[in-house]
Amino acid sequence: MKRKLFSSFVLITSALVICSVSAFTQTQDESAIFQLVNRERSRTHLGELMWDERLAKVARDYSRRMAREGFFDHYDSNGKTVTDRASRIRGWSRIGENLFVCDPHASYPTTAIRGWMKSPTHRTNILEPSWTATGVGIAVARDGSIFITQVFTSD
Repeated sequence: MKRKLFSSFVLITSALVICSVSAFTQTQDESAIFQLVNRERSRTHLGELMWDERLAKVARDYSRRMAREGFFDHYDSNGKTVTDRASRIRGWSRIGENLFVCDPHASYPTTAIRGWMKSPTHRTNILEPSWTATGVGIAVARDGSIFITQVFTSD
């Protein structure tokens, strides 16, 4: 069964949608998503986002939590959002988040980007001109589902 599930969050705005994933190499796949997002931005003459390892840690931690606890939402079980999860990081004035969950297949990074680009809220996040940095985190659940979180910030 193929499923697509992705979600976008800007400050306190969210949207849901569902996707499909096989060979999993976290660092390579995070890098692939990062590069694909910047490719989409360059197609519309927007500047590239910088990789921020602090944002990647926030994204990885949240993907791991969703995978471990079996939920998919911008709000965790305590009602916390990306704003709360990134509160320890200094220097950002605006924050956004895209979420995606899918079944394993080899080209899931491309599937995630295609899914996000077909969704108005996710596309808006990817193509937001004010974003300056991003981080991506990927985790695999016990059932093999892949959870992807991307966090965006503006200085």
